[in-house]
Amino acid sequence: MSEDPYWIVADERYPGWRARLVHEEYAGEPDGDAQAPALVITARAQPYLSKGVYVPQAADAILAAWQRLDDRDMFVRYLRMFHGVTTIAVASNGQTDVLVFDSADFRRHVGMATTSADLCGERDEWQAWLDGEVYGVIVERHRAGTIAWDDGTTATTEQWREVESVWGIYGHTYALEEAAELLASCARA
Repeated sequence: MSEDPYWIVADERYPGWRARLVHEEYAGEPDGDAQAPALVITARAQPYLSKGVYVPQAADAILAAWQRLDDRDMFVRYLRMFHGVTTIAVASNGQTDVLVFDSADFRRHVGMATTSADLCGERDEWQAWLDGEVYGVIVERHRAGTIAWDDGTTATTEQWREVESVWGIYGHTYALEEAAELLASCARA
């Protein structure tokens, strides 16, 4: 079976080392308290504010407003007027929309009370999650050797052994970058 180079990262400076990208099928939502609040709106379920990212102080009021207004333009106006939102980014697929926004309390939380947040990174992570582009990176080292059996025979063997792995990387391009960095770090150690 041949390896797909799209999923393998190697560096000629580190012979005998590689990093493999592995698709993470059951990845959770993006998380981290420094990530902007996100309203997840699905076609088949109740909308909810993601609990894995910063949850605004007025979370219940924001969710109630979405359910009451049920119109994106009115909801955006509501967020701007009553919660000091300056930036809204949307990630979407056929079944789910994610509205990421920078409420005034979120901006204070991350130390940028007077400027708008750049939500491109958050939007990209949510889009990768919606598209199923979440990966793990496994750094491996090639090992070759001889095995001696009890009956006195020997066999040569070659295999890749895992050295380190990282999971929950959103987006293929970012996963490739992370793989190259982790590969270099492991090979130099």
